[in-house]
Amino acid sequence: MEGAASDGGARNDYLSRVYRHIEPYRSYPAAARAGGQHGRVVTRVTINRDGGLIDLRLDRSSGWPLIDEAEMAAIRRAMPLPPVPNGMRGDPVVLVLPMNY
Repeated sequence: MEGAASDGGARNDYLSRVYRHIEPYRSYPAAARAGGQHGRVVTRVTINRDGGLIDLRLDRSSGWPLIDEAEMAAIRRAMPLPPVPNGMRGDPVVLVLPMNY
C-alpha cells in the first residue's frame, strides 16, 4: 500500500507540473469566447518517460470543435512535457487531462 500511495503522490505532483507547463500555450479562441462557447474538454496524452509525445487523443469533447482543437493544439505546442519522475510508474505513461474553457 505504501508504494501505491507514494506513486499517487508522485503522479499528482507530476500532473501539477504538466498543467503549469502547458498553461502558457493555451488560448481561448476569440470566436469561441465571442460565441459564448465554453465547456470541459478531456484529452488523453501518451508520453514516453522523457516527456515526448507518443499519442494525443480527444477523450471527451467539450461540444465545441474550436475549444477541442485549441486544447489539442496547446498540448502539441507544449511538447515535450517535463520528464516523468522516477517515483512514478509506467512506460509509456498515459495522462488524462481535463481542462475547462
